[in-house]
Formats: sequence, structure tokens, C-alpha cells
Amino acid sequence: MSVRLKQPERVIDLKILVVDPIVKSEITESIDKTWLIKKSVGVYLDFTSLQNGPSFIETEEHEKLAVPDLLRVVKNGEKQGYNAIIINCFGDPGVDEARKMVNVPVVGAGEASFSNVKEAGKRFTVITTVQEAVARVRRNARKHGAEPFLASIRPLDMHVSELVQKQRVRKALLNEGKKALEEDHADIIVLGCTAMAGNAEWLSKKLDVPVIDPTKAAFDKAVQQINSRAR
Repeated sequence: MSVRLKQPERVIDLKILVVDPIVKSEITESIDKTWLIKKSVGVYLDFTSLQNGPSFIETEEHEKLAVPDLLRVVKNGEKQGYNAIIINCFGDPGVDEARKMVNVPVVGAGEASFSNVKEAGKRFTVITTVQEAVARVRRNARKHGAEPFLASIRPLDMHVSELVQKQRVRKALLNEGKKALEEDHADIIVLGCTAMAGNAEWLSKKLDVPVIDPTKAAFDKAVQQINSRAR
């Protein structure tokens, strides 16, 4: 699947590979479709998934299962001439290992999101999938220096496979988002799974606070890094 996106400033005909670090399924198709709302031109996005790996990622064990084939895909992506590679998962599986293997930028959706909240310097809540994912979110917030701003991590108690249920997801996001603002005093909401992408603008309007979409954060970071290397 390939789609052409709107041209960011000073960027012409870039190729970015978006890697879903799970095997192809209804979930990957749903996640990839959310990238279509990024109306841009001059940046080509191609999507791929794993041949061997987990069906979803919610735990550290799932991450470990994804890494071997993920590294194969990343290495092939560089050989195929992509200007950057995005790991389309908030947990950033294999990002550190991949960066040691290739010379093109490798961007993790989680790291890009944490970078945005650090720049804002405000309290934030991550809304994640299930309780088992909370430790991974906290680990990565600490790793990327965002933990001092972390107000809370709120699971929806929904597995990744359930996130295709749009109305149910939005009801749960709104419920946890309100609690994050009222009980945890968060200033920013971060969607803690790329399968939640496409809900950020809607949720932001409902809550009247910024909501970070990890797919947009990753896309913006990838283009920024390509531009930085081109200077």
C-alpha cells in the first residue's frame, strides 16, 4: 500500500517506510489507513508488516518476538532507498537495534511523542491499552527523559485487537481523558498506541486540551531528521 502525502517545507519526493512490527492483519490495515488523513504531497509513504512475529504488542515479551524480523525489514528498507523508517508502535520495539544497523533515520512513534511533551514542558497522561502495557510506557518515559512530566498512565482495558471498534474506543478515550484532567491534573493527553491514531483531533476538541497522535509525531520527526541531514 502506498500513498502520497503533502509536501513539508523544503522536502521533495521523499520515501518513508512505515513498519508495523506485527504480522499483517485487520489491525495493521486499520492503523495504516489513519496515515491517509495526513494530507500532504511530495512525501511517499509505503507500509509493510512482519512475516514472522506477534499479532499485537502489549508486553515486553511481544516486543522481543517482533525484533528479529523487524530488523530484517528495516535493513531491506534501507537497501530499497527509503530516506527514513518509522517503527509504527508506541513501545518502539527494536528501534535502538535498528539504528545500529542502518544509516537512515529510524524513528519510533513513542520516542517522537515523548519528545513532543518534553518540548511542551507540561504534565501529560498516556492513555494505553491494558494494564500489562503500563510498565513499558513508564520505562520509555524514563528512558526518553519525559518521566518528570508524567502525570499518569491510564489503560483503557482494551486489547489492541479491540481498537478497531471506533465508538467503543472513543467512549473509553473520553472517559479516561476526563479522569486524567480532573484527577491527575494533566495538561496534555498522549495516545499510547498507534492503533488509537485518528482519534487525536476529535478527543482534543472534546477535552479542550492538546492530544498527541503518535503517528503524526513520528511522521513529523522523520521529516525533520531527513531535512536536518540534508543541510
